[in-house]
Amino acid sequence: MDELRQKIREFLIEFKEIMLQRGLDVIPRKENIDALAELGLTRKNRTDEIMNLAVEDYCSGPELDNDRPGYVWIFGKQINGMNIYIKLKIAEIEEQKIAKCLSFHKAQYPLCFPCKERSD
Repeated sequence: MDELRQKIREFLIEFKEIMLQRGLDVIPRKENIDALAELGLTRKNRTDEIMNLAVEDYCSGPELDNDRPGYVWIFGKQINGMNIYIKLKIAEIEEQKIAKCLSFHKAQYPLCFPCKERSD
């Protein structure tokens, strides 16, 4: 588990550094756009939520991206009483890294958080 936590931490650090340098590229899918209105969030709020992701918010990954080269990471967060599914990727276009948000919407299935501390 420690090795996984370290990989997640390294991904989040790199992703956030790219976000700070170049911004966040959000895929304009209808469900991603509708989620902001449903949650009462602005695009800046969404960016802030992603910047505040922690190892404990990790759900799964890295998994091979089905559509394009590279790997995706899945995170989840409770925002305004709703479980939010967040899919992120560091994409490379012409040797330049881009922080991509492929999904940011209400979770359609229960999320699991393997790195959250259990209190049982």
